[in-house]
Amino acid sequence: MIRSLLLLALGAGSTLSHSVLAAPARPPNIVFFLADDLGIGHVGCYGQQKIKTPNVDQLAREGMRFTQFYAGANVCAPSRSTLMTGLHTGHTPVRNNGLDRFLYDTDVTVAEVLKQAGYATGGFGKWGLGRETNSGVAVKQGFDTWFGQYSQVHAHFYYPYYLMSNLERYPIPENEGKKRSRYSADVVQGQALKFIETQARAGRPFFAYLPTTLPHVELTAPIESWENYQGQWRKVARPDPRPGYIGSDDALPEFAGMVARMDRYLGEVMALLKRLGIDDNTVVFFSSDNGPQPGAWRDIFVEFFDGAAGRRGAKGDFYEGGTHVPLIVRWPGKIKPGSVSDLPGYFPDVMPTLAELAGATAHLPKTDGNSIAPTLLGKPGQQKHEFLYWEAAGANLNTTQQAVRLGDWKAVRGKTAKDWELYDLKNDVKETKNVSAEHPEVMQRIHAIIAAEHTPERKYAAAPKEGAADYVR
Repeated sequence: MIRSLLLLALGAGSTLSHSVLAAPARPPNIVFFLADDLGIGHVGCYGQQKIKTPNVDQLAREGMRFTQFYAGANVCAPSRSTLMTGLHTGHTPVRNNGLDRFLYDTDVTVAEVLKQAGYATGGFGKWGLGRETNSGVAVKQGFDTWFGQYSQVHAHFYYPYYLMSNLERYPIPENEGKKRSRYSADVVQGQALKFIETQARAGRPFFAYLPTTLPHVELTAPIESWENYQGQWRKVARPDPRPGYIGSDDALPEFAGMVARMDRYLGEVMALLKRLGIDDNTVVFFSSDNGPQPGAWRDIFVEFFDGAAGRRGAKGDFYEGGTHVPLIVRWPGKIKPGSVSDLPGYFPDVMPTLAELAGATAHLPKTDGNSIAPTLLGKPGQQKHEFLYWEAAGANLNTTQQAVRLGDWKAVRGKTAKDWELYDLKNDVKETKNVSAEHPEVMQRIHAIIAAEHTPERKYAAAPKEGAADYVR
């Protein structure tokens, strides 16, 4: 009996509070800035040489940079599902992209946890976990305010004729007739800044979730973001994988401009926090939902700009290039400036971390994550994962890909890896040598983890198809 209680208390995914912090006298504001398809190598503090990202780099100088942090999945929607629910992809409700997968009323998000602790909650950008026609929409999942795109298809276009404000359409008449007049990401950024200022002036703690669409395709940005890069590199025709995309015929500077504009948005947020006098009591997180875009875009996103920082794979893979993402966290006076952590972690850790920083652990549901607050604040008691687990669901509820990180071991199956592959990340970070045959005892442990962590994905109904004509006209 005693042994069972100890295992429960120490096990990953426990619902018990492991807080080493007293509830803060004044809860901090929380800003979570999430880039879309930004590779770990696309920003300067992780090695980027060609694109300037001064604001991300400054965040790293003033906060903590993680070197072993992973997204929740290898594509957008399931990664965001793990971020919002604290559950890995063997448990989280949304396990692949698709308009027919969404959160239910019974699902608990980090916004709901923080809202119960008195936070104002606002989201600005790409949601991807439900639309206004179902229960997964953000304003039914704990957000007081949402502005941007609910549908991932909607988020593919930077000059749509409307955005979503809560449950209503916010028209952008300047873009009617397929005009390239008003960049939608700028509109979203303006609303995000307004939310932060409104809550700060009201004196209420807030959670600002900023999942920008940048630098996800379509590949386009206003010229002022990329004109300084024009002519620096060989000319590359912009890939055009589907009808209705709008962009230039010079892909390299335009992609650089998208990353630069994302960096500018972060800088605007940081400047506003300082201007409002709330900088010292605001925790700012910066990350990305998965690795860089592959396929027709590989030459741009992955290779020329070294988006995966030399790692194998890209978005859609469970190799390191598909899931290894940046994480930077800044909180003046609390997090040591310029610090670096090699603690392995991933998106399921976000919910318990934010709850602990906010003094909201009493409202936490069961999660698969560990709070990384002790590491951030230089406190003892940091729990470490025994393993990290990922899976991806196919169209027929079958599990098509899986991966496990167990210490320095990384096992991958699916997509390009039809059989299980095993890599020693300590000596082979590029995952070049499959050593599964040489380590059957490790593979036995991997299979035991998979058997314990996978649960069947819930059934879903097919949703109506969407395309460019629904958003660009």
